[in-house]
Amino acid sequence: MSIILSADSTIDFTPAELEKYHIPVVHFHLEKEGKSYFDNELTLEEMYAYTEKTHKMCHTSAPNIDEFQQHFSHLLEKYDHIIHFCMSSKLSSSYSNACTAAEGNPRIHVIDTKVTSGGIALLALYANDLLEAGYPFEEIVSRVEARVPYTQTSFQLDKLKFLYLGGRCSSLALFGANLLLLKPEIVCAPDGSFKVGKKHRGNIKKCDYEYFQDLLDSHPNIDKRRASLTCSTFDENQLKEYLDFIRKQGFEEVLFDHASPTNAYHSGPNVVGLHFLFDGPHPVAPLK
Repeated sequence: MSIILSADSTIDFTPAELEKYHIPVVHFHLEKEGKSYFDNELTLEEMYAYTEKTHKMCHTSAPNIDEFQQHFSHLLEKYDHIIHFCMSSKLSSSYSNACTAAEGNPRIHVIDTKVTSGGIALLALYANDLLEAGYPFEEIVSRVEARVPYTQTSFQLDKLKFLYLGGRCSSLALFGANLLLLKPEIVCAPDGSFKVGKKHRGNIKKCDYEYFQDLLDSHPNIDKRRASLTCSTFDENQLKEYLDFIRKQGFEEVLFDHASPTNAYHSGPNVVGLHFLFDGPHPVAPLK
């Protein structure tokens, strides 16, 4: 019985990783000056430059029902079952659209990950571990769904300018954050919505390390199999330092991915996110 894993493009895997793990994606949309693009057709740098120049924001939107129907139909021509990973239903209509497109087909299971970005990636990779070990469709679904509440996904912002331009914070909040050098965390809450976490204060490097350490200290039962680091924009030397720091915390593997425009655009440049599972080790033994 063949099984294919599938995801929204908000999984934030590189094209090479999508190919490596055989995960086809359904792309989110970006709209710039009235023209629609898939979210792999524009770079974050292009979108940031456009907003800096015009003080206008591009719009992002989920794949529609027809796109999901075509995606699922194409995959079911080759595979017996599909496990599709969606961005949190509290953040997007993607999950609702995918469920409608699946129409209750027992060969398709749509997972509301309650997170986005590297959190989706970690759940999908756990599913891939189970798939490669020979687990059946129903058990993969059950085991992955059980880990959804234990997926830590968060981001630390540098500036609030893009949130302000997108109508997501007030001018007073923008002024205060700039004046006090505050770097707020955005955290995926248990229900899948975004909430504001801690606010670190100072230069970005200092705050990033405080953000990493606070997350690690506040989760005593981390699965050290994998962690995921995502950034909107980054300095190569700084990125190497961050990856080295996270590896030294005992993780066997640390993934790095440049966040997709859908995930990172509204937060602005210099955003960093650390993601991991915190329900302890989950070794996957091959089925006999």
